[in-house]
Amino acid sequence: MIVIDNFLKEKKMVAILKNESTWENFPTYNWWDGWWKTEPRNIMEHLIKIIWSTFSRVENKIAGFEYWSNLHSKKGKLDWHADKDERLIIEKGELSQPRIGHIYYIKTNELNGGYLELSNTQISEKIYENNLERIKPIENRLIMFDPSKAHRVTEILDGNRRAFLANAWKTKPYTFINTENVSYDGNKKLVDVVWKNKKLINF
Repeated sequence: MIVIDNFLKEKKMVAILKNESTWENFPTYNWWDGWWKTEPRNIMEHLIKIIWSTFSRVENKIAGFEYWSNLHSKKGKLDWHADKDERLIIEKGELSQPRIGHIYYIKTNELNGGYLELSNTQISEKIYENNLERIKPIENRLIMFDPSKAHRVTEILDGNRRAFLANAWKTKPYTFINTENVSYDGNKKLVDVVWKNKKLINF
């Protein structure tokens, strides 16, 4: 695991990311083939390039990146889970997981709670509460870790927390077999969507 504080130096980029209008109509999950195949089309992909070209030599070694954002407010939390190819597990019952991912904290306004807790176990194994990594969400903090292991976000007691996340995949997930963008519909089913702002949110 890597934790870097004050990661992003470009103040204009930080300001755009903190503006909630940047995230309007942002699909649940998104795919990008990587900068060695396709130039970044938006600020999210620019940020991925900055992060991953700095800390990991992934060019031509992976299929690309899955990326998304979470906004949690008071009483919000994420229970224990491990990242996986969501559509593959739902539709075919097969498990495929990434081995490295990142969390970048964009906003932690007056935040109390919302800690990232990491276990070194698989989600199917017993999780021992006294043997966890616990990381405080701080604006402009970057964390790189293994998302195939169990992790969670503790309950937010006050304030709100926006994070931007991406996983590197060796093979393109089944989730993106027909599209680069998917969202949950009213029945909590992943469906293909069109992200109209994909090439507009730049800096």
